[in-house]
Amino acid sequence: MQDAKDVAAYILTERGRLTGWQLQKLLYYCQAWSLAFNGERLFPQEILAWDHGPVVPEVFQDHAGAYSIVSTDIIGDASNVDVRYSALIDAVVDSYGDLSGEELEEISHSEDPWQNAYVGFSSLRSPEITCDSMRKYYSWLLTRSAAERRAHHVPRFTCPNKVSVSDETFDWLASIS
Repeated sequence: MQDAKDVAAYILTERGRLTGWQLQKLLYYCQAWSLAFNGERLFPQEILAWDHGPVVPEVFQDHAGAYSIVSTDIIGDASNVDVRYSALIDAVVDSYGDLSGEELEEISHSEDPWQNAYVGFSSLRSPEITCDSMRKYYSWLLTRSAAERRAHHVPRFTCPNKVSVSDETFDWLASIS
């Protein structure tokens, strides 16, 4: 499994220069939508509820003090991102990537996972925004009306949801392409 720094490097390689706020929120939304859409964590690192929204501390340590960051500022390897996740990451970045850090903060602050975890201060001991809370909330958003999904920046996923088929069915599908 890729780690959060690899995903950060991938986002920055694809998107170019971002603020730390933007990168942190994009990492959060990539993790959240992976949990909702695939039922799987995108990366193993925890996400904490800080004053300005969700933060992956291990990635923050790479860009702390810098307002504007590029892929070389992160000690990660974009090529480590599994191709199974690149379409999901791309969809999340397409949906949220043009928003400013302040706009992304406002959106994350309006949603249950951050609200339920935040305790009024930021530190490395801040509460974790749990994978379970992200999975539940963003899975719920997937079931909302089209208007509600647009209002919440639910990405348009062009990648198929995970589908399991038997070996026999796979062989048949492969034979008809």
